[in-house]
Amino acid sequence: MSWLDELLFPRRCPVCQDIVTPWGKMVCDTCRKKLRPVGDRGCFQCGRLLLNGEREYCEDCLRMERKIIRGLVGYDYREEWVHKMIFQVKYNNARQLLDDPCSEAAQSYQRIIESWRCDCLIPVPLHPSKRRKRGFNQAEEIARRVGAVWNLPTDVKVLSRVKKTLPQKRLGVTSRQSNLKDAFVADAKQASRYNRVILVDDIYTTGSTMEECAKALLSVGVTNIYSFSLTAGRDETIS
Repeated sequence: MSWLDELLFPRRCPVCQDIVTPWGKMVCDTCRKKLRPVGDRGCFQCGRLLLNGEREYCEDCLRMERKIIRGLVGYDYREEWVHKMIFQVKYNNARQLLDDPCSEAAQSYQRIIESWRCDCLIPVPLHPSKRRKRGFNQAEEIARRVGAVWNLPTDVKVLSRVKKTLPQKRLGVTSRQSNLKDAFVADAKQASRYNRVILVDDIYTTGSTMEECAKALLSVGVTNIYSFSLTAGRDETIS
């Protein structure tokens, strides 16, 4: 941002959401310590933060077979600043709050991403009616920011949401799966460019949405699918 942009539209800290001082910084000095990605504290399968540090997998991943090879998570949704930030982004169009959290998380996972040798990032799509209402897709915003760090392109054409579904947070595990059945379609011609891809979303709960996206991609020949979610939490924490 230029000095004039900062004067007219001062940057707000993604953690406390106050105006950041001094100018030029993206996060308050006092808030930076809270900007701590999940990293190696996450489930080896889905990436969600493990409350028991002695475990390697969360209960969901021990119980369920996943189509996604491995997932990474930026931040724990149970932290107050995290869910407040996501709310502001999605419902108040405060997309600039994503800048530093995305950059910080992307840098922390740089070596892992390089080892995956993926071709592109694919944001989980919104239904066209919801995208028109919101004006943007938050998953796409996240993908472009982390992709800038990982030097990976974002493809928004390969995957489409063709079924308008109920909000997942209102449903149980079984209902979530049926709610999302046939909700996503992959373009075979576009997908033929890729072998290894990373799905990107804003919030991970049970993984049902990511898994349905993975099924659509697998059906058109994409063989290695990973995931990155900026945040993750349990059902009871998602608002």
